[in-house]
Amino acid sequence: MARVCRHVVDGAPILFAARDEAEPDGCEWEFGCGADSDLDLDRRTVPLEEIVRRDPSAVEIVLHPRGTLLERPADEARWHTEEGPVLFPHRPSRRWPRFDPQYPPRRGEPLDASDLRLLADVAQAGFHVVSGASNGGSSAFAFSVGLFRTFDHPEVSLFGLSADVLEGAIRRLGERVRSGARFDEEVVEERILEGRAVTFRRIVPRHYPAHLGHAVWYHGGARFPALQAIWSDGGYFPWDRWFPSELREAQPVLFEPELA
Repeated sequence: MARVCRHVVDGAPILFAARDEAEPDGCEWEFGCGADSDLDLDRRTVPLEEIVRRDPSAVEIVLHPRGTLLERPADEARWHTEEGPVLFPHRPSRRWPRFDPQYPPRRGEPLDASDLRLLADVAQAGFHVVSGASNGGSSAFAFSVGLFRTFDHPEVSLFGLSADVLEGAIRRLGERVRSGARFDEEVVEERILEGRAVTFRRIVPRHYPAHLGHAVWYHGGARFPALQAIWSDGGYFPWDRWFPSELREAQPVLFEPELA
Protein backbone atom coordinates (compact mmCIF):
# COMPACT_ATOMS: atom_id res chain seq x y z
CA MET A 1 0.00 0.00 0.00
CA ALA A 2 1.02 3.63 -0.54
CA ARG A 3 0.22 6.97 1.03
CA VAL A 4 -0.74 9.54 -1.59
CA CYS A 5 -1.47 13.26 -1.22
CA ARG A 6 -5.02 14.32 -2.08
CA HIS A 7 -3.79 16.45 -5.00
CA VAL A 8 -2.36 13.34 -6.70
CA VAL A 9 -5.57 11.46 -5.92
CA ASP A 10 -7.44 14.31 -7.63
CA GLY A 11 -5.22 14.09 -10.72
CA ALA A 12 -2.11 16.21 -10.00
CA PRO A 13 1.19 14.82 -11.36
CA ILE A 14 3.45 12.77 -9.08
CA LEU A 15 6.62 14.78 -8.41
CA PHE A 16 7.73 13.15 -5.14
CA ALA A 17 8.21 9.45 -4.31
CA ALA A 18 9.70 7.82 -1.23
CA ARG A 19 10.25 4.35 0.18
CA ASP A 20 10.72 3.67 3.88
CA GLU A 21 10.15 0.91 6.42
CA ALA A 22 6.64 -0.53 6.16
CA GLU A 23 4.24 0.96 8.70
CA PRO A 24 1.81 -1.16 10.76
CA ASP A 25 -0.88 -0.62 8.12
CA GLY A 26 1.46 -1.99 5.44
CA CYS A 27 2.30 1.35 3.82
CA GLU A 28 5.87 1.36 2.53
CA TRP A 29 5.54 3.95 -0.23
CA GLU A 30 4.73 7.65 -0.35
CA PHE A 31 3.76 9.77 -3.36
CA GLY A 32 3.06 13.48 -3.54
CA CYS A 33 2.73 16.47 -5.84
CA GLY A 34 5.52 18.35 -4.07
CA ALA A 35 3.29 21.15 -2.76
CA ASP A 36 4.25 22.76 0.56
CA SER A 37 0.75 22.01 1.85
CA ASP A 38 1.32 18.28 1.21
CA LEU A 39 0.78 17.26 4.86
CA ASP A 40 0.48 13.81 6.43
CA LEU A 41 -3.09 14.57 7.51
CA ASP A 42 -4.06 15.19 3.90
CA ARG A 43 -3.15 11.79 2.49
CA ARG A 44 -5.03 8.76 1.21
CA THR A 45 -4.04 5.08 1.23
CA VAL A 46 -3.99 3.56 -2.26
CA PRO A 47 -2.72 0.19 -3.59
CA LEU A 48 0.74 0.61 -5.12
CA GLU A 49 -0.32 -1.11 -8.35
CA GLU A 50 -3.00 1.55 -8.89
CA ILE A 51 -0.38 4.29 -8.69
CA VAL A 52 1.91 2.50 -11.16
CA ARG A 53 -1.02 1.76 -13.48
CA ARG A 54 -1.90 5.46 -13.57
CA ASP A 55 1.72 6.65 -13.95
CA PRO A 56 4.12 3.89 -15.07
CA SER A 57 7.13 6.11 -14.33
CA ALA A 58 6.26 5.88 -10.61
CA VAL A 59 7.67 2.33 -10.63
CA GLU A 60 11.12 3.94 -10.38
CA ILE A 61 10.81 4.12 -6.58
CA VAL A 62 10.11 0.36 -6.44
CA LEU A 63 13.55 -0.26 -7.96
CA HIS A 64 15.25 1.49 -5.01
CA PRO A 65 15.85 0.24 -1.45
CA ARG A 66 14.23 1.68 1.67
CA GLY A 67 15.49 5.08 2.68
CA THR A 68 15.19 6.47 -0.86
CA LEU A 69 13.54 9.76 -1.81
CA LEU A 70 13.04 10.74 -5.46
CA GLU A 71 11.93 14.08 -6.90
CA ARG A 72 11.39 15.66 -10.31
CA PRO A 73 10.33 19.11 -11.49
CA ALA A 74 7.59 17.93 -13.86
CA ASP A 75 5.74 14.73 -14.72
CA GLU A 76 7.68 14.26 -17.98
CA ALA A 77 11.07 14.93 -16.33
CA ARG A 78 13.52 12.28 -15.11
CA TRP A 79 13.58 11.29 -11.46
CA HIS A 80 16.50 12.50 -9.33
CA THR A 81 17.67 10.78 -6.15
CA GLU A 82 17.51 13.26 -3.27
CA GLU A 83 18.15 10.67 -0.54
CA GLY A 84 19.42 7.11 -0.69
CA PRO A 85 21.79 5.29 -3.05
CA VAL A 86 22.11 6.30 -6.69
CA LEU A 87 21.51 3.32 -8.97
CA PHE A 88 23.93 2.64 -11.80
CA PRO A 89 23.11 0.86 -15.10
CA HIS A 90 23.12 -2.92 -14.92
CA ARG A 91 26.40 -4.50 -15.97
CA PRO A 92 26.58 -7.73 -18.01
CA SER A 93 27.49 -10.90 -16.14
CA ARG A 94 31.20 -11.57 -15.88
CA ARG A 95 30.71 -15.32 -15.37
CA TRP A 96 27.92 -15.84 -17.92
CA PRO A 97 28.30 -13.07 -20.53
CA ARG A 98 26.25 -15.02 -23.07
CA PHE A 99 23.08 -14.30 -21.12
CA ASP A 100 21.33 -11.05 -22.01
CA PRO A 101 18.49 -10.59 -19.51
CA GLN A 102 15.82 -7.96 -20.16
CA TYR A 103 14.66 -6.91 -16.71
CA PRO A 104 11.37 -5.21 -15.87
CA PRO A 105 9.93 -2.67 -16.03
CA ARG A 106 9.52 -3.21 -19.77
CA ARG A 107 7.70 -0.71 -21.94
CA GLY A 108 3.99 -1.42 -22.21
CA GLU A 109 4.04 -4.39 -19.80
CA PRO A 110 1.54 -4.08 -16.92
CA LEU A 111 2.69 -4.84 -13.37
CA ASP A 112 0.42 -6.34 -10.73
CA ALA A 113 0.90 -6.39 -6.95
CA SER A 114 2.99 -9.60 -6.95
CA ASP A 115 5.25 -8.26 -9.73
CA LEU A 116 5.89 -5.07 -7.76
CA ARG A 117 6.60 -7.04 -4.58
CA LEU A 118 9.19 -9.10 -6.45
CA LEU A 119 10.88 -5.97 -7.81
CA ALA A 120 10.82 -4.33 -4.38
CA ASP A 121 12.37 -7.37 -2.66
CA VAL A 122 15.16 -7.57 -5.21
CA ALA A 123 15.86 -3.86 -4.73
CA GLN A 124 15.95 -4.23 -0.94
CA ALA A 125 17.52 -7.64 -0.26
CA GLY A 126 19.00 -8.58 -3.62
CA PHE A 127 16.57 -11.46 -4.17
CA HIS A 128 12.96 -12.58 -3.84
CA VAL A 129 11.66 -16.07 -2.98
CA VAL A 130 8.79 -17.70 -4.85
CA SER A 131 7.23 -20.74 -3.16
CA GLY A 132 4.20 -22.99 -3.49
CA ALA A 133 2.67 -25.98 -1.74
CA SER A 134 2.19 -29.42 -3.25
CA ASN A 135 -1.07 -29.65 -5.22
CA GLY A 136 -1.17 -33.41 -5.61
CA GLY A 137 0.16 -33.36 -9.15
CA SER A 138 3.42 -31.59 -8.40
CA SER A 139 5.79 -31.22 -5.47
CA ALA A 140 6.09 -28.20 -3.22
CA PHE A 141 8.76 -25.82 -4.42
CA ALA A 142 10.73 -22.66 -3.69
CA PHE A 143 13.20 -20.76 -5.83
CA SER A 144 15.08 -17.50 -5.88
CA VAL A 145 14.66 -14.55 -8.23
CA GLY A 146 17.33 -11.87 -8.33
CA LEU A 147 20.53 -13.67 -7.33
CA PHE A 148 21.80 -13.54 -10.89
CA ARG A 149 21.20 -9.82 -11.34
CA THR A 150 22.43 -8.73 -7.93
CA PHE A 151 25.28 -11.15 -7.19
CA ASP A 152 26.12 -12.77 -10.55
CA HIS A 153 25.08 -16.09 -8.99
CA PRO A 154 22.72 -18.70 -10.46
CA GLU A 155 19.12 -18.72 -9.26
CA VAL A 156 18.47 -21.74 -7.01
CA SER A 157 15.42 -24.00 -6.64
CA LEU A 158 14.36 -26.66 -4.12
CA PHE A 159 11.54 -29.20 -4.28
CA GLY A 160 9.78 -31.92 -2.34
CA LEU A 161 9.58 -30.83 1.32
CA SER A 162 6.99 -28.56 2.95
CA ALA A 163 6.71 -25.13 1.32
CA ASP A 164 7.71 -23.26 4.48
CA VAL A 165 10.84 -25.41 4.93
CA LEU A 166 11.81 -24.89 1.30
CA GLU A 167 11.21 -21.14 1.45
CA GLY A 168 13.28 -20.83 4.61
CA ALA A 169 16.11 -22.79 3.01
CA ILE A 170 16.18 -20.56 -0.09
CA ARG A 171 16.19 -17.47 2.13
CA ARG A 172 19.15 -18.82 4.11
CA LEU A 173 20.96 -19.63 0.91
CA GLY A 174 20.23 -16.16 -0.47
CA GLU A 175 21.53 -14.50 2.68
CA ARG A 176 24.72 -16.53 2.43
CA VAL A 177 25.17 -15.50 -1.20
CA ARG A 178 24.69 -11.89 -0.11
CA SER A 179 27.46 -12.44 2.46
CA GLY A 180 29.81 -13.70 -0.24
CA ALA A 181 29.18 -17.47 -0.47
CA ARG A 182 29.07 -19.18 -3.86
CA PHE A 183 27.35 -22.46 -4.75
CA ASP A 184 28.02 -24.47 -7.87
CA GLU A 185 27.50 -27.90 -9.38
CA GLU A 186 28.36 -30.93 -7.24
CA VAL A 187 29.18 -28.85 -4.16
CA VAL A 188 27.78 -30.56 -1.03
CA GLU A 189 26.42 -28.17 1.57
CA GLU A 190 25.31 -29.07 5.12
CA ARG A 191 23.86 -25.73 6.27
CA ILE A 192 20.96 -25.16 3.91
CA LEU A 193 18.47 -27.74 5.25
CA GLU A 194 18.53 -28.92 8.87
CA GLY A 195 19.54 -32.57 9.09
CA ARG A 196 20.02 -32.98 5.33
CA ALA A 197 22.95 -32.46 3.03
CA VAL A 198 22.27 -30.61 -0.21
CA THR A 199 24.13 -30.75 -3.51
CA PHE A 200 23.61 -28.78 -6.71
CA ARG A 201 23.04 -29.56 -10.38
CA ARG A 202 22.65 -27.19 -13.34
CA ILE A 203 19.03 -26.97 -14.51
CA VAL A 204 18.50 -27.52 -18.23
CA PRO A 205 16.84 -24.37 -19.68
CA ARG A 206 14.00 -26.31 -21.30
CA HIS A 207 12.65 -26.91 -17.76
CA TYR A 208 12.63 -23.21 -16.84
CA PRO A 209 9.08 -22.33 -18.00
CA ALA A 210 7.42 -25.17 -16.08
CA HIS A 211 9.39 -24.80 -12.84
CA LEU A 212 10.86 -21.28 -12.68
CA GLY A 213 8.06 -19.20 -14.18
CA HIS A 214 8.55 -16.00 -12.20
CA ALA A 215 12.30 -16.09 -12.83
CA VAL A 216 11.65 -16.47 -16.57
CA TRP A 217 9.34 -13.44 -16.43
CA TYR A 218 11.86 -11.38 -14.46
CA HIS A 219 14.77 -12.11 -16.82
CA GLY A 220 12.69 -11.72 -19.98
CA GLY A 221 13.10 -15.37 -20.95
CA ALA A 222 15.52 -18.21 -20.17
CA ARG A 223 18.34 -15.68 -19.97
CA PHE A 224 19.93 -16.78 -16.69
CA PRO A 225 21.74 -19.74 -15.09
CA ALA A 226 19.91 -21.82 -12.48
CA LEU A 227 20.78 -24.61 -10.06
CA GLN A 228 18.60 -27.30 -8.55
CA ALA A 229 19.47 -27.90 -4.91
CA ILE A 230 18.90 -31.61 -4.27
CA TRP A 231 18.50 -32.88 -0.72
CA SER A 232 19.61 -36.18 0.72
CA ASP A 233 17.91 -38.60 3.10
CA GLY A 234 19.97 -40.65 5.52
CA GLY A 235 23.12 -39.47 3.76
CA TYR A 236 21.97 -40.73 0.34
CA PHE A 237 20.96 -38.70 -2.73
CA PRO A 238 18.21 -39.75 -5.20
CA TRP A 239 20.73 -41.33 -7.58
CA ASP A 240 22.17 -43.51 -4.78
CA ARG A 241 21.00 -47.10 -4.45
CA TRP A 242 19.90 -46.77 -0.82
CA PHE A 243 17.88 -43.56 -1.20
CA PRO A 244 14.29 -44.32 -0.06
CA SER A 245 12.22 -45.30 -3.09
CA GLU A 246 9.10 -43.52 -1.73
CA LEU A 247 10.96 -40.19 -1.87
CA ARG A 248 12.37 -40.46 -5.38
CA GLU A 249 9.40 -38.71 -7.02
CA ALA A 250 9.50 -35.76 -4.59
CA GLN A 251 12.31 -34.02 -6.48
CA PRO A 252 11.89 -33.61 -10.25
CA VAL A 253 14.95 -34.27 -12.38
CA LEU A 254 15.65 -30.90 -14.03
CA PHE A 255 19.29 -31.61 -14.84
CA GLU A 256 20.97 -33.99 -17.26
CA PRO A 257 21.47 -37.27 -15.35
CA GLU A 258 24.93 -38.76 -15.51
CA LEU A 259 25.21 -41.78 -17.75
CA ALA A 260 25.65 -45.07 -15.88
